[in-house]
Amino acid sequence: MKKIAFALLLIALVFSLTSCKVNWFDRQYDVPGWAIAFPVVVFSAVVWFSAGKHIASKQYVCPNCRQSFYPKWWQAAFSLHMNGDRVFRCPHCGRKGFCSPLK
Repeated sequence: MKKIAFALLLIALVFSLTSCKVNWFDRQYDVPGWAIAFPVVVFSAVVWFSAGKHIASKQYVCPNCRQSFYPKWWQAAFSLHMNGDRVFRCPHCGRKGFCSPLK
């Protein structure tokens, strides 16, 4: 958690020290970097949250115990995936591996 906070602080510092030149109808404006970075970060967070909620709405099957479960949205948002399968820890048997969605 400290590494993530440090990285975000470092990125914020870099963007606060830089500026961007924006051309708008033959006029050139200096725009601070944070004015561009902030909407990008907010948009990315909204998309990531929405994708996690959508993925978590599907039911997955553990290949070990064959029990079905719904993952939490944050697990779904951060899960590795290959094709339709995603890596989850089964809440029933505790095995971590690729789980297939229930059809």
